[in-house]
Amino acid sequence: MNKNYRLPKAVEAHFAATNTEDRAAFLSAFHNDAAVIDAGREYRGKAEIKAWSDKTYFGDQLRLEITNAVQDEEETVVTAVADGDYDKTGLPDPLYLDFHFIVREDRVRLLRIVLSSNSRAVPLPGPVAAFYHACDVDDGRLLAACFAPDSALRDEGEEYRGPEAVSGHILKANREAKVHMDIQGVRDRNGETVVTAMLTGIFEGSPLPLDFHFALDGGRIKALDITPSEE
Repeated sequence: MNKNYRLPKAVEAHFAATNTEDRAAFLSAFHNDAAVIDAGREYRGKAEIKAWSDKTYFGDQLRLEITNAVQDEEETVVTAVADGDYDKTGLPDPLYLDFHFIVREDRVRLLRIVLSSNSRAVPLPGPVAAFYHACDVDDGRLLAACFAPDSALRDEGEEYRGPEAVSGHILKANREAKVHMDIQGVRDRNGETVVTAMLTGIFEGSPLPLDFHFALDGGRIKALDITPSEE
C-alpha cells in the first residue's frame, strides 16, 4: 500500500491480512454473522467466509494494492488493483476491484466485491459517486436514495420520473445487458456535472462511450440525461 488512507480498523485489517497471508487476522475482522457477496454469490457466517477466503484469497495468493478510498453515509468503498494466481481469462488487465464495506462495532458486517467503475480514481461529487457505487453493487435502495423526489431521467428518448422509476430503469437495463461502466473523466458544464463512461456488455455497439449529465440539488440528483459521448 503506497498511500495512507484513513480507513476503519476492520477495513485496514482486511487488506493487511490479505497481503501478509494472515488467515486468522483476516477472519477476525468479520462479525460472526457477517456476509460477503463476491461474483454474485453470497457467503454468510464465518465458516462460509473462511472457506471462500481460503480458496479465493489465500489459495490464489491474492495481493491487493489500494488506489482509492471514499466514505459515504453507510459504506467505505475501497478501490484496489488485484493480482495473484487466479484464472485471469476474460478479466481486465490490470484488474481493479471495488470493495464495499459496511462496518459495525469495529467489525465488517457486509462486504460486496465488484469490478470497479472508477479505476482511474476520478474525483466525483458525493451524489454522483454514490450513483456509481449503487450501480456497481446493483442495489435499488441505494440507487433510489441518490435521487431527489421530483427527479427525472432522460435515456434513449424516454423519460422516467421519481427515484423508484429512475433507479428501476437503470438497474433493469444494466442487468439485461450485463453492463459494466468504466469512468473516463468528469467536467463541469453549464452548471452540470458531466461524467464520461465507457460501457461494455451484451448490447450492440459495445464498448460504447456515454456522457452522464447530472444536475444536482441539495445533495441529491435532480436530473440525469444520458447521451452519446462528445469526447
